[in-house]
Amino acid sequence: MEIKLYHTNDIHSHLSTFNKIIRYLKDRPTNSYYVDLGDHVDRSHPYTEGTLGKGNVALLNEAEVKVATLGNNEGITLTHDDLNTLYDGADFQVTCCNLFDLKGELPRHIKLHVIDEFNGIKLGFVGATAEFTPFYKALGWQVTEPIAAIRQQVEIIRGECDVVIILSHLGVFADRRIAEEIPGIDVILGAHTHHHFDQGERVNGVLIGAAGRYGQYIGEIRLDFDETGLRHKEARLIDTDELTDSEDSYYEQGRLSLSEMVYNQPVNLPRRLYSASYTTALLARELRIELEADCALINSGLIVQSYTGDYLTRYDLHKMLPHPINPVKITLSGRELKEVIAMSAKHEYRDEIVKGFGFRGDIFGMYVLDHIGYIQSERKFFVGDRVIQDHETYTLATLDMYTFGRFFPQFVQTQKEYFMPEFLRDVMQVALNRRFS
Repeated sequence: MEIKLYHTNDIHSHLSTFNKIIRYLKDRPTNSYYVDLGDHVDRSHPYTEGTLGKGNVALLNEAEVKVATLGNNEGITLTHDDLNTLYDGADFQVTCCNLFDLKGELPRHIKLHVIDEFNGIKLGFVGATAEFTPFYKALGWQVTEPIAAIRQQVEIIRGECDVVIILSHLGVFADRRIAEEIPGIDVILGAHTHHHFDQGERVNGVLIGAAGRYGQYIGEIRLDFDETGLRHKEARLIDTDELTDSEDSYYEQGRLSLSEMVYNQPVNLPRRLYSASYTTALLARELRIELEADCALINSGLIVQSYTGDYLTRYDLHKMLPHPINPVKITLSGRELKEVIAMSAKHEYRDEIVKGFGFRGDIFGMYVLDHIGYIQSERKFFVGDRVIQDHETYTLATLDMYTFGRFFPQFVQTQKEYFMPEFLRDVMQVALNRRFS
């Protein structure tokens, strides 16, 4: 008995590519079984933004997915209520063993594990998602340590299944650790770190599959069973560039769903990467005001597209600021704040093409400061007109993408308050309407 287990991950709303995947999967033979590993949703696409992810769920239904887990984009870019209703229309099962509300209840429609009998074979699935603790906490969720949670569920289902499969939105290093440390697992399907294995990777007898990102590959795991159980497993990838293109209207549907006017005045919002602009100044100032912070810091590349017109719609604002990036208020000592200002003045990433961290633009651009000044020759730094004192405390309004350590190591261990579910486009909308309030 052979089962072909197809898997996708980290589609990130690349829906034109996923449309090809749908056509391919729907033409598969009856021994085919399809799972998705999360981050299918990405609010940078207008169709996803306009449907708050429910359009993605409808597309997964069309692809006849059987089981899915959720990624951080499903988990932390939607409000608590929107995640709870995300899978209301799902024709598939969802498993995630390490995400709960503050009462310890699972999100709606989500199970600790899934056991599904298919062609006489009992398939056992355990899903887990990445541990973005402060973000989930700000949205009213608690995310637990995933490896212990997976171990517990594997122990529960191992005796009831012919094969145990982990749907992991944890990343390649966690997947290898799970294979080494948790007995009773046959296959791990991996996601989150956008890696891919052409023929899988074998660790401690466990076959690990991964299919990259954005739908560039479809993963295929071949599972062969006899009367004694699973006797053989192997992996390969299908390059979606080799699949036939098909037309789709998702972008246009998204544009229409975002046609609501949000600002009814003539407006000119330029994009400048390497010099000051009214647009970035407006956004940085409003970020400081909204977060009630002493000062603010952003980067110019956040403005993906300029806009000039007689009014502004949700779609226009989304094109300008497509990022699923949340504001954060960081508490720093004066010494730390001065270090951050000095680092920002170097503009180390000005020409860099940035991927990930929620950033959905291209070039990073220059840092933009609000309510901050400095005299470089005298090494004097100011918040407003006050000289920064080393041992005083200051608050900085900035972006959650800076808190992962790559841009400013100082932010990793500092006190942080995340403002969720607001995105930067919400802040910009408030800024524009404040002009005539």
